[in-house]
Amino acid sequence: MKKSKSARVAEYFLKHPNAVPKDVGAKFTMHMPQVYGIRKRVLSGSMLGEVVNPQITDAVTQTADRQQVGGSHYKDMAVQPWVAMQSWMTPEQFSGFLRGNAIKYLARCDVKGGLDDIKKAGHYIDKLVEVRKDV
Repeated sequence: MKKSKSARVAEYFLKHPNAVPKDVGAKFTMHMPQVYGIRKRVLSGSMLGEVVNPQITDAVTQTADRQQVGGSHYKDMAVQPWVAMQSWMTPEQFSGFLRGNAIKYLARCDVKGGLDDIKKAGHYIDKLVEVRKDV
């Protein structure tokens, strides 16, 4: 039985959790809202029951996209801002964005957000590690 295009895209995101949605949309000739919706379901874990390989499950459940420090306002969006930025920016630009935000939160932690700001900086560093794994 042939898999649907949505199932193939979901499988692709499960195997490549750091894939750029814009590239995935082009690869599978799918509209971006559909790609983002599938990616969100994959990252939220609602599609993990379809995964056979536990190593893939571990990789997906550990992505920085699945966590947020200080609320859930970004995580609950259909498209997280840094996912959109990653699809629009070059890898170098996106890495710079992540580094800059980590520096920002570390620089202000003693005068504004304290431990939460240190955790937020760590979150950006976690995402940077994920992005840089393929370099």
